[in-house]
Amino acid sequence: MTAGLLSGRRGVVLGVSGANSIGHGVAKLLHELGATVAVTCRPARLARVSALVAELGATAYPVDIADEPSLAAAFAALGQGDAPLDFMVHGLVDIPEGVLARSVLEVSRADFEHVMSVVTWSLIAACRHARPLLARSTAPRIVALTSACSHRMTPHYHVAGIAKAALESAVLYLAMQLGRDGILVNAVGASLLATDGAIRAIGASNAQATRTVQAKRSATGRAIEPEDLAGTVGFLCSPLARNVTGEIVTVDGGFSRAYL
Repeated sequence: MTAGLLSGRRGVVLGVSGANSIGHGVAKLLHELGATVAVTCRPARLARVSALVAELGATAYPVDIADEPSLAAAFAALGQGDAPLDFMVHGLVDIPEGVLARSVLEVSRADFEHVMSVVTWSLIAACRHARPLLARSTAPRIVALTSACSHRMTPHYHVAGIAKAALESAVLYLAMQLGRDGILVNAVGASLLATDGAIRAIGASNAQATRTVQAKRSATGRAIEPEDLAGTVGFLCSPLARNVTGEIVTVDGGFSRAYL
C-alpha cells in the first residue's frame, strides 16, 4: 500500500454502519493512507460507530437522510474553520426489512421511494452541501460506492440494484455539473463482499456460494476483499486521479469480463 498517498488530505465517508461494513473498510484504509477522515452514520448507531472509528481518530456525525437538516448540520460541522474538504465518499444505503425477500412486483411505492431516496437522492443532496467545502480544496474528489448488481440480474437484490443504477446515472450528471469547478465525481462498484448487509440480504450460505463462483470465474482466481475496493477508492480520492470523472470503475478481478 502506498503510505502517505492521502497525507494532508481531509474527507468524509457517508454511511458507516458497523465493523463489517464497506464504509468502515474504506474509512480505515483512507486513514492508513494518511487522510484525516470523518464518517456519518444513522443516529441510532452513533454510539457504536463513534467507538468503532475512535481508533482512526475520526469523528462520527449522525445523519438521518429523511431529515435533510441533519445532513446540513453534519456538513456545517465539517466546514468549521478554513480547512478544505478534499474528498467525500458516498456509501449510503438502507433497505427496509423483508423487501428483498419479496418479488420486485410486490414492492410498495413507499419502500421503493425510501430506497431510491437513501441510495440516490442522498448523493445529490450531499454534493449540494459539500460543494462549498470541496471548493476550498486544490484537488476535490467525490466517489460513490455502487454495485455490479446495478446492471446484472441478481437474486434478492432487485430494488437495491435499481437504485444503484440510478446512482450511477446521478454520478454522470454530477460529474458534468461539478467538473468546471474542478470537482471530479466517480463511482466504484464491486462484486459481492460478505458484509453484514449482504448477508442480511441473501444469507450467509448464498453469499459464500456466490463468492466461490466468483473466485472460480475471475481472471485473478479469487473473490475480492474489502481492501481491493478501498484501494481503488483511495486512488480516486487522491490528487493522482487527474481529469478522471464520470467513470464507473468495477473491482471484481475480471469476473464481469468472463464469458464462461
